[in-house]
Amino acid sequence: MLKVGSLFSGAGLCDLGLTWAGFEHQWFCEIDPFCRAVLARHWPGTPIYSDVSGLRGADLPPVDVLCGGFPCQDVSSAGGRAGIKQGTRSGLWYEYARLIGEVRPRYVIIENVRGLLSCGIESVLQDLAALGYDAEWEVLPAAALGAPHHRERVFIVAYPHGRLPDGEHRLLSPLQRILGNVNQSPQLFAWLGLRIDRATKNVRLGSLSRTRHL
Repeated sequence: MLKVGSLFSGAGLCDLGLTWAGFEHQWFCEIDPFCRAVLARHWPGTPIYSDVSGLRGADLPPVDVLCGGFPCQDVSSAGGRAGIKQGTRSGLWYEYARLIGEVRPRYVIIENVRGLLSCGIESVLQDLAALGYDAEWEVLPAAALGAPHHRERVFIVAYPHGRLPDGEHRLLSPLQRILGNVNQSPQLFAWLGLRIDRATKNVRLGSLSRTRHL
């Protein structure tokens, strides 16, 4: 069983997928108090840290996989497109990269908005290469997997140089294969406490209503 450390964990949606796949979480790191409460509810007893800049690889339980989606505000088309720079929110990527170097996981999983492909992916790939990691990526729309919105996200999987000889199969499945199994969507919505009104295509959380965006 692969052991996971999670950075920028949010409410744990990426982590939920890894749990479904049989991975075991060793720790989380998330600054938002509400999200930490959600993580504590679903992964009771697992350490949850709050400040990524204060983490040191030598002090963390060892993991095989390091995953997380660093802040997207400065690479998103909805933001200022400042890019990945020190002092910006998306500049927290450098803390992620530092921890990759300190933890030396077998695999790294990075999630972000599609805008990263035109504003910042060069920095990410260069930093990964400098740390000794190759990488591959895929863009996936959430709606294709049954989510009530279209938002596209890029997923990057990195692994040490030479782990996969040239010409071998990719670790990331093409979208067509991923779409072959979307049966976990109802489980996801139940986990979040969401109810979907199929007639109006709205998502309701308690007394709140959110219009579906496609």
